[in-house]
Amino acid sequence: MLRGMKRLNRYENRILKIVKLGGKLVRFKQFGFSTKTAEGFRFPIYVLEIGKEKAIKRNVAGVVAGVHGLETIGIRVLLDFLDDLFARKTSELYREIKDGELGIVCIPILNPGGVAMKRRSNPSGVDLMRNSGVEAVKAPFFFGGHKISNVFPYYRGNVLQAESKVLDRFYTEYLLPAENSMIPVIDVHSGFGAIDHVWWPYAGTHEQCADESLFQKIANHLTTKFNHILYKFGPQSETYTTHGDLWDRLYNEYQKTKAHSNPNGSRFLPLTLEIGTWSDIQLDPWKVFRKRGIFNPARESKQESIISHRKFLTDVLRLAKMKPMDLD
Repeated sequence: MLRGMKRLNRYENRILKIVKLGGKLVRFKQFGFSTKTAEGFRFPIYVLEIGKEKAIKRNVAGVVAGVHGLETIGIRVLLDFLDDLFARKTSELYREIKDGELGIVCIPILNPGGVAMKRRSNPSGVDLMRNSGVEAVKAPFFFGGHKISNVFPYYRGNVLQAESKVLDRFYTEYLLPAENSMIPVIDVHSGFGAIDHVWWPYAGTHEQCADESLFQKIANHLTTKFNHILYKFGPQSETYTTHGDLWDRLYNEYQKTKAHSNPNGSRFLPLTLEIGTWSDIQLDPWKVFRKRGIFNPARESKQESIISHRKFLTDVLRLAKMKPMDLD
């Protein structure tokens, strides 16, 4: 656990550095705590508000990372993106934030206990992306989520975990009341496949979500206008299905909540960036036996991988300023 704690401390120090770099444009909030460890210790979970308060109400976009404690590349991608944004202060995105045209809300590490304890799950042994209670139509045995025991990976748990409740609060306070036409939020993960995927709902069923055509337009927009051709876009269920996906639950909640009261015609658009980390297994077969090996790129290519996603995150977050008709 000691090495995990050191890693978590490094990330938290980088978050504080970003707060300092951002000055008045960044607000740092403690949003809750992790579940308890066996020793009774809880880890704080933080949120960053970036931009003017009115922009966060009118044109907000969200970023989440660190849902799985072993997928630390996602945390580093998010922190690198924010580091670069505030260190250079020359991008169009920075100008839009400074001028109050766009607001960003972030949870840099949703599962700090998993990071500290060097495990995929939270301190209670629950896989947060199997924890929402949503039942998949058909999910792979075990990998798709199970309730056998928390000593095995992919355990769903029997109640909504503290970290999942923090994500609920994040959604309720920032994303549900947002006034922009398109409300993008991107959750950064890693550890599946040899290419980078961008998934949208659903994970639990092959049925199309209500915004399938809009997601397809976003994929076409990002591919043809911004040349993000190395990402494979589609609903997660095209790749595999799982029980308990947190974004499936929140997406469905949004559809129910806004069904009869949505004067702005707003659309909540959760996306998952799944960074493929298996391409170097042939060069280093032993990585499959290392605890964090298959969830992160090889050391030699890690920094290149981290930097490579800056432009993609920028283009996704700027969707918050657009209307669906702008994608035609």
